[in-house]
Amino acid sequence: MVPISKTLRHHIWMLVFRSVLLLIAICLYFFYREALDYTAVFQQGLSGAFLWVVWLTLVINMMYRLIPNRRIATGARKHFACTYSAALPSGKVTEEKQISPGQLHKGALLSGLGWFVISAAVIVALFLLDMLSPAIVLIFALVYAVFDLIFVLFFCPLQAFFMHNRCCVSCRIYNWDYFMMCAPLIVFPHVYSVSLFLLSLTVLLRWEIAVRKTPHYFVKETNASLTCETCDERLCRLHYRIKRDC
Repeated sequence: MVPISKTLRHHIWMLVFRSVLLLIAICLYFFYREALDYTAVFQQGLSGAFLWVVWLTLVINMMYRLIPNRRIATGARKHFACTYSAALPSGKVTEEKQISPGQLHKGALLSGLGWFVISAAVIVALFLLDMLSPAIVLIFALVYAVFDLIFVLFFCPLQAFFMHNRCCVSCRIYNWDYFMMCAPLIVFPHVYSVSLFLLSLTVLLRWEIAVRKTPHYFVKETNASLTCETCDERLCRLHYRIKRDC
């Protein structure tokens, strides 16, 4: 039996942790809704502890995405030069392996559009139902946080319908996740939500700049670090598509 990698174990624990945060948020919504109002976090004292746990968790994890390190999965750090390993002896992309911009960007645009449509539809629906509040938006962001790891570990509709990438290691939009989580919070502007939004936007921009400046970092044909042969994380072990490919 192949042992579970440290990275896979970390992702499983992160899924459990985020799921617990979501369950706590749902319970607070029904029994102590004020504790989820991040626009009043500075006035809440100890009752706002849950909000600070969520904020610190997101900030710490986003900072890891901006600093080259091995604490995060290869898919999240492939935009750093230290992760790149040339698949060709010369380290250059040959004409046969030239990277098409469409190959990298079409699926990303469709995924981004899908996320925007779903997010906008939910926000509008909540507004029309007179349910839109900081508390419900925070729960919405935590739902995204949980589904982010479900997509990584089990099934990713963005991969299946839009991206068509082999696995998360080679995913073009891996570091879009925190922006997708934090952007809905900006519906109610506050230091709490704006700080998370701006940091997530920084992570996104850092990633997108790298895609355009060093596209050869992002595909297995030119980056040997993204191949199955060099992968020791095996996040795909629970992912149905990869079981037949690797």
